[in-house]
Amino acid sequence: MAHHRNRRVILKTRATGLPVPELFDMVEDDAPEPGDGEVLINNIYVSADPGMKGWISTAKNYASVETGATMNSFGVGVVVESRNPDIAEGDYIVGRTGWQEYSIVAPEQGGFRKVDPADGPLSASLGVLGHSAITAYFGLLDVGRPNAGETVLVSTAAGSVGSAVGQFANIKGCRTVGIAGGPEKAALCREVFGYDVAIDYKATDDLAAALQEACPEGIDVYYDNVGGDTLDTVLGLMNQNGRVVICGTAATEAWVPPPTGLRFERHVLVNRLRIQGFILFDYQDRYEDALADIRQWFKEGKLNYREDIAEGLENAPAALAGLYEGRNRGRQLIRVRPDPTLS
Repeated sequence: MAHHRNRRVILKTRATGLPVPELFDMVEDDAPEPGDGEVLINNIYVSADPGMKGWISTAKNYASVETGATMNSFGVGVVVESRNPDIAEGDYIVGRTGWQEYSIVAPEQGGFRKVDPADGPLSASLGVLGHSAITAYFGLLDVGRPNAGETVLVSTAAGSVGSAVGQFANIKGCRTVGIAGGPEKAALCREVFGYDVAIDYKATDDLAAALQEACPEGIDVYYDNVGGDTLDTVLGLMNQNGRVVICGTAATEAWVPPPTGLRFERHVLVNRLRIQGFILFDYQDRYEDALADIRQWFKEGKLNYREDIAEGLENAPAALAGLYEGRNRGRQLIRVRPDPTLS
């Protein structure tokens, strides 16, 4: 077996607020050997996701990373050693790789799949042809259940999940309204991601009034990536039988002590609202169904996307911190090594 040295980013200290690079450390050791059914991949791209804030916080989370462990993430890489009869060296694989150069992955792990570069760029397999879009797909279509002609509102509408939600809602015949931070992101929503209206929340001191103007017939589905004050505002503007999809809580820096806000049960009662959270991993057995639709829409030219690729594994912590400052311009990825499909 070939011998590989592995560089990886570990979580040194748990986060009490927003992630900062100082919480992480880079270590180097030998790459592990794959066991039966497993493959060793050399990662090409790994991701930085908004949900990571929760994974490294002191509060318990659905995907907590232990202190001292390799930082959890999705990634795409090339197989360099296979002990799985269905997977050959040279195949491209997406999986839960962590922030490292070499990863052991196996088909029974969440998110594992073979990628065909003919379907689209490798980097897109972590975004518009991967878990960002799958998250958007199930959150909108399974939980939100929009009908043609309804108004769908999306927060962080220019982000990797939000931009896919808006485009899927357009495909389903909905009117789409996005909330984004800054004129550049609002313009992206309108010009690239096809939103009917985009609100720059940083440019208004009355979000409720801006939303009322943008949604004259009210809001039927709210796909929420932020929570907090924005959610409080939107709940007062939902239509009867409205659906609120809770995908993320990016607006809350920490959960200890618990934040306090508006009491909204009256809106929920009077308007018979349904508020439902979901986690992507709950849908593992249906990923391929979603990807079949998503690949088809991509092939038909219905899905636009943007990427922000940081160079080098050592820049992953800074790239993550930048997400919460709105520095990224699209899906935040980190290039671990040159992409062989681009040469």
